[in-house]
Amino acid sequence: MADGTRPERDPGEEYESNAARRIRAQAQEAAGEEIDAIHEGEAAAGSRLANFWYHHKWKVIIGAFFAFVILIGVTQYASRSNPDATLIYAGPRYITPTGNRAFCSILEGMAGDFNGDGKTYVQLNDVVYYTDTQLAEFEAYCEENNLDMTVDRLANARTSERFTYQVMGGEAPICILSPAQYDLVASSGGFMKLTDVFGEVPEDVAAAAVDECGVRFADTKLCRFYDAAQIFPDDAILAMRTLPTLSALTGKRRAEAIHEQNLTLFRAMLAFDFPEGFVENAEEP
Repeated sequence: MADGTRPERDPGEEYESNAARRIRAQAQEAAGEEIDAIHEGEAAAGSRLANFWYHHKWKVIIGAFFAFVILIGVTQYASRSNPDATLIYAGPRYITPTGNRAFCSILEGMAGDFNGDGKTYVQLNDVVYYTDTQLAEFEAYCEENNLDMTVDRLANARTSERFTYQVMGGEAPICILSPAQYDLVASSGGFMKLTDVFGEVPEDVAAAAVDECGVRFADTKLCRFYDAAQIFPDDAILAMRTLPTLSALTGKRRAEAIHEQNLTLFRAMLAFDFPEGFVENAEEP
């Protein structure tokens, strides 16, 4: 209206879109009629962008939020998709993400920027699954102690396949495995001999060895010194994978470089010595 006030809309009146308002305003102007200022202003303000924002602003806000989350995730993955060294734990014990990261932080202080990307990152792939023997022992234990606990056999089988792929494919050269998982790889000659790793095996390493390839991790000085390294079963075995034969098909030179990087860290883990002045099992005053 001429005084700038909007007349009350009849509840039954059909809603008039911005486009319809512009057309009506143009017709009023052509007929020499006075244009409703309020409607004219609304029509002018109802640009495509403003109209889109009015109807879709929450979709845009939510979409932007998820895009931001995805971007952060992709950035973090890209920054960690090329580790300087990769370990694998396999066995029935669950490793918490906090424990995983704390252990890797220790190793990052021992490793170097092997791949030359300006940062040091060590990755631990934890694969929790039961071998057939472990599963039978677990079920017998639950039955004996009246525990209502079961293992998803299908999921366990899939995880077992992931373990085979990562270890046999050389994706994780440094292994910390429960004895049953260790035996699966050792029986096929999948581990380096300690004499090939060191030449002359250090005395404390030889004392912790379970055979010519593996060392009981709980008995290493590294595990005995760092609480954050004590996240694995007491009988877990530390060993180094041999260079996979498939590397000849997937890129031997690159595979050899990655294997040597991991071997450097493996030696450092076993060669770790207590800091000067440290007394093991000393009683606190």
